[in-house]
Amino acid sequence: MNGRRWSPMLLALALSALPLGCTADEKPSAPTAPVRPAPSPRAHLRGLQGAVQVKRATADDWSPAQEDLPLFENDKVRTEAGARADLVFASDGGTVHLGSDSLIGIAETRPRPGQQRTDLTVLRGRIDAELEKPAAQSLSVTTPSATIQAGREIVFQ
Repeated sequence: MNGRRWSPMLLALALSALPLGCTADEKPSAPTAPVRPAPSPRAHLRGLQGAVQVKRATADDWSPAQEDLPLFENDKVRTEAGARADLVFASDGGTVHLGSDSLIGIAETRPRPGQQRTDLTVLRGRIDAELEKPAAQSLSVTTPSATIQAGREIVFQ
């Protein structure tokens, strides 16, 4: 009599342990990890003249740059003697002209509400910048000894 009384209870426990819609032979699928979106480019290289090279943040070696190459945070660009290149920023169309024998890095940018911002690190050489909409854009240039911010006004720190 005890065996009969517990049988329906065991059956009920076994059925409640199965996910809805699954049979005893099926196993529920494991949850998939969320897919992280691919990073968006910060800028593109254009107007290459002479020997221009890029070092990706995820790479150990320098490689030759190509026209319209996307650049991401922490990538570096260098121009050899006599070479030039332009960085056109994806967010706002601002342009930075790299002079001969320059080395820059695309810095991590901390967004500011209502303002497109670009951060660069100039390790060597000369750059010239053009902001399309200075009232809504900001360019921060860091060197080994100074930080310069340009936008509506220029601030030397």
